[in-house]
Order: sequence, then C-alpha cells, then structure tokens
Amino acid sequence: MKLICANFKMNLTSRVLKIYLDEVSGKIKDNVVFFPSVLYLSMFKERGYTVGSQDISFKEFGSLTGDLSVTQLKEFGIDYTIIGHSERREFYNDSKYVKNKVKIALTNNIKTILCIGENLKEFEEGVTLDILKKELDTALKSNLKYINNDNLIIAYEPIWAIGTGKIPTNKILTETIKEIKDYLQESYNLKLKVLYGGSVNLENIIELEKISLIDGYLIGGASLNPDKFLSLINKVN
Repeated sequence: MKLICANFKMNLTSRVLKIYLDEVSGKIKDNVVFFPSVLYLSMFKERGYTVGSQDISFKEFGSLTGDLSVTQLKEFGIDYTIIGHSERREFYNDSKYVKNKVKIALTNNIKTILCIGENLKEFEEGVTLDILKKELDTALKSNLKYINNDNLIIAYEPIWAIGTGKIPTNKILTETIKEIKDYLQESYNLKLKVLYGGSVNLENIIELEKISLIDGYLIGGASLNPDKFLSLINKVN
C-alpha cells in the first residue's frame, strides 16, 4: 500500500482535533501516518495511530531552547519524522542542518521522510534535477552507512506547488520521480520510496494516481478536513 502522510503543520486546536479524531475513528488504514503539532501527538497515540514529528533538532540533547530531541520524541512514541521541509529550509535555514538531522533520526531508528524540491525560478530555468541531486547528496553522502531501503523515504515537493493549487503535469512528475529513483540507484545503490507532496487534493488525486512511480503522498491542507481527507485516502490504491 502507498504511504499517506498527513502533515497538519501549525494548524488545529485540541478541541477541533477531538472532533476530527471522532470523525475518522475506525476509517483510517494502516498506511496513514499523522504529523500533528507535537502538543497533540498523544491524542493520536491514544487512538492507536502511527505518528511522526514535523521536525527534530540537529542534536540529541543540549542547550537548544525550543528544539525537539529525537530521543525524547522516540520515548514519546513517534515512528517517523519529516526532515528538510521547504518551510523549515526557507524560514529556519534548515538546509544547513539536514545532514545532522538525518543521522540522528536514523541512528535512533526513526523512519525519516526527507523533503527535496525546487522553487519556481529553478523550475523555469530547468535546473530542477541539479537542485534535487544537491539536496540528496547533502543528506546522504556522509550518512550512507546508516541508510537502508526501509528507513529513509524521499518526499519530492516542488516548492512552487505547495499551497498554491498548482502541480506539475503527470509527464513532468513521471520524469522527475524517475530521475530521482535512477540517481539514488546509480549513485547510492538505494531503492527508496518517493512520495509526492504539494497541493495534493481531491481534485487532482485521480490524475496523480495514474503515475505508477509515486509511492505515496505527503499531504498538507487537504488533510485538515476529516471528510475530505477520508475521501482522498479512499481514492489511493
């Protein structure tokens, strides 16, 4: 089954989430992972759902006020983490820390979803693959001994598609994901799952499902409404 990741980002409150969880009760399949605010992880764990952290610190412990220790998160029961999301890269200079975060996550046996993607200018200039290779190399080269085909997952998220309602054509997506997989195989001897993220919704999921190379989805806004999210995941094979 394809992996479906619901990234709630900095949205929803405990009151709204209680209603959400009541709505989806008994309707969520085992291939769904929830990434709520860290404050609400326990609400999902108590219902038996697989959960992940939207980010982790680049150090396990220390004087880093506000950071999230992967050791503490693991103790709390997380199974996954997202690393290198474009919002973290843009607003928190996260590209500088991706390499360390990947190492810490994998050495603590946390399944890692590594986000990569190009901005609109890079896409229009035709340098998408160069950007993706650079981001992959940064995260993988020094961490190869910790990586296997099951503990690291790539999420291709063209930055210009996130929250805009615009997504690449199926032809472009097919070519890009194939290039990612080929590069991983040829350069690192890895066969990793590649998810797609960026304005995934009920209107485009049928078209996206025609792309056999997509191994799942990282879903943002469309995961916030329980009815729409249930309708969406039921359309995923």
